[in-house]
Amino acid sequence: MADMSKWWACPISDLANFYNTNIKIGLSETQVPKNAERFGKNTFAELKPSSTFSLLIEGIKSPMMLLLLSIAVLSLIFSKFLEAAVMVFVVLAYVFIELINKARTDRTLKQLKALAQPTLTVIRAGNKSEIASSELVVGDLIVLSSGVRVPADGRIIESKGLVVDESTLTGESNSVRKDAESEVPEEAPLTERTNSVFSGTVVLDGEGIVLVTAVGEKSEFGKIAKEVQITKKENTYLQITMINLAKMLAVVAFAVSLIVPGIGVLRGQDFQQMVITWLALTFLMVPGQPPIIITMALALASFELAKENIITKRLRGTETLGFVTVVVTDKTGTVTENKIRLEKLISADGNELEKSSEQSVVKEKVLLSLPEHSRDPTDEAVFEALGGTQGKKIHPDIFIGFARGQPWRILVYKKDNSFLHAIAGKPEILINSSNLPQKEKEKLLEILEKETAAGERVVAYAVRFLDKLETDRLTDLDFVALAILTDPVREGVKEAITSLELAGVTTVIVTGDHPGTAKAVAEKIGLSGEVVTGDQIERLKDDELRAVVKKTRVFARVAPLQKLQLIKAFQADGEKVAMIGDGINDAAAIKSADVGIAMGKMGTDLAKESADLVLTDDNYVHIPEAITNGRKSLDNFQKGLTYYLTAKAILLSIFLIPLILGIPFPLNPIHIIIIELLMDLASSTIFVTEQKEPNLLQRMPENVQEYLKSTILEKIFVNGIGLALGITVLYVFLYFQTDDLVLAQTAAFSTWLLGHICLALNMKQRKLPLLKQGIFSNRFASLWLAGMIVLTVTMTNIPVVFPYLKTTFLPFSVWGIILIMVIVTTFWIEVKKMIRMEARRETDEIIR
Repeated sequence: MADMSKWWACPISDLANFYNTNIKIGLSETQVPKNAERFGKNTFAELKPSSTFSLLIEGIKSPMMLLLLSIAVLSLIFSKFLEAAVMVFVVLAYVFIELINKARTDRTLKQLKALAQPTLTVIRAGNKSEIASSELVVGDLIVLSSGVRVPADGRIIESKGLVVDESTLTGESNSVRKDAESEVPEEAPLTERTNSVFSGTVVLDGEGIVLVTAVGEKSEFGKIAKEVQITKKENTYLQITMINLAKMLAVVAFAVSLIVPGIGVLRGQDFQQMVITWLALTFLMVPGQPPIIITMALALASFELAKENIITKRLRGTETLGFVTVVVTDKTGTVTENKIRLEKLISADGNELEKSSEQSVVKEKVLLSLPEHSRDPTDEAVFEALGGTQGKKIHPDIFIGFARGQPWRILVYKKDNSFLHAIAGKPEILINSSNLPQKEKEKLLEILEKETAAGERVVAYAVRFLDKLETDRLTDLDFVALAILTDPVREGVKEAITSLELAGVTTVIVTGDHPGTAKAVAEKIGLSGEVVTGDQIERLKDDELRAVVKKTRVFARVAPLQKLQLIKAFQADGEKVAMIGDGINDAAAIKSADVGIAMGKMGTDLAKESADLVLTDDNYVHIPEAITNGRKSLDNFQKGLTYYLTAKAILLSIFLIPLILGIPFPLNPIHIIIIELLMDLASSTIFVTEQKEPNLLQRMPENVQEYLKSTILEKIFVNGIGLALGITVLYVFLYFQTDDLVLAQTAAFSTWLLGHICLALNMKQRKLPLLKQGIFSNRFASLWLAGMIVLTVTMTNIPVVFPYLKTTFLPFSVWGIILIMVIVTTFWIEVKKMIRMEARRETDEIIR
């Protein structure tokens, strides 16, 4: 037997025997698990999740944790053993909680990855079925068609015009024409194995059946992947912005945290205490949480999108959804139900075909124009209506598909010395390129206009016999028939478009269909106005096209490159564009859009590969909820970031007056550490899980850079000044009144613990009052509030914890002052929201 490792040079029959498969019907169900065990699974060795121990070491090595350990070491040097033990405990607690957060985020992203796994058509036991690519085994028969990403290495058994892009594997930009009949020597390099296909490459045109010979790490792509570890984590725009912000603030934080205790030393305060205070303040002021907040927010938003049948492939898609102002969508399957069915066939004489011998001839010619393994819904509808494979007895020798950029497809059948060209495509072209008399052409064109005006989809079929191949132009065609197909508009699409309009998001239909069909469907869903065609776009200059896209909602007969032109025209006009597409020819537009969305059912693998998100049921109705979700995650992130920086500003400011007065600081170093731990957790749980604002869709999210430059500074000052003054006044008053430093610090610490959670409760919604929303509407906030109450009561009433937390008993009178301070300095935000809500209600009544 030949060397099976050189499978591209082996006889097909030897391969079939070696893999225990049948090249006609594929593997039996009982053989599949045997081949999986024998040859391996179609999975790649991803970067394995770090062990708990390695994550623990990684967490401890972070700058913030090293600061805490430095405090512990200095405490030991200064013989403060209790403080050192407490610091080590805090480090372990902080790292443990961060591990939980990371595990939660990783679990969410892993679930999303599993949902986004591609599927393929496989032939097993003579039946076609869709399976996940990871379930593929050596010996399987897979069906390839235009736009499919090849899931494994394999030997081509049947091919019809199969053209493959192998650039991802070989680096060669030229497409490769494949042929099952090619004889390839054993020593042939990968680029010359024309009878084989390889994992990771993309089918550009044609179709074929392939016998799988290598999967997973044993495939050519897998061998490379194993060397370079293909799993790569890419940061989103917001993550990059937050990392840069954190670096900038870290420098400022280090300087500020050094100045405060430095002045304390000059004012005569204890040197050892000031050194530890400096390290504690450095830990407090270094902003390590914002990048974590946005990662958690995007992961959670992505998981919620999955519930709406939208799978996240890249986190930047979830992030950018909130900024989208224009949605460019295909018509078929997204706006319509994708339940295409053949209504009738119109013969060359313009009459509807009845059941007759003539229909049998027409049916046979139409079937010749249909690829056997097409996944196009139109082809499938016609194929099924005409009896499918029962009426098709021969297979094409050459396949020239729509991927060539031409509005027609040709299947060529060689017979003796002549070639039969079976053609499907754009009705206007096929009618005008036919040899019909002018009157019959005009009659067919009138029928075309009538059917498309009613919203029906129309495809034309024709044939011709030539003594040579001619695929670049159409002439002297024998016209066969017009296929009239119907695809109802999806329920809820009109309401979804109206909802998006109110949110400032414009829906634009871009389709290859006839202008009449596009216009009729657009009017059913509430989109009116002029329809612009691809021919018109071709004649427009860039500035003219920008003017056109401002006022046009429907584009028809649009070529693939024109879709890309439209995307760029919208972007040049300052719009944020989401592009929904399905075909191989949509890939460039999907990739160029601010958010690329591929259709999950109709979409080709290349379209999905280019996309940020996958619409699993191809239903436009989910888009408003998706954009709402994107806006909610951005909104919650901004609120969480504002709260986080406000809390840091409050903590820094309460050191200023004591510094000026020359008295001890209001917080002990252990208080500072605990506060930072609690504040980080509050910002990364309460805000990322908060419900959406009631008016969220009625306002666009603020640009993050603009928000960081201006808006956030004002919000930090307004939201934080009250609590900062309250803590400072209370501490200074108690310090001078009682001359008890521990009592004054305990009161300041308690005020912060209760005040920071009340501040979070009030800031988590901008306009909706807490009482209107419900105090327990956010379970994390409710748990945090309960936890802070328990912590403050425990640390001020159980003597055993006093030495560890540097606290003491608080008299009832002090508790009264604390509660008043907390309520007055935080709940004014709620009062302001209620006043504004009442004013809006009165305004609405006046308008009505």
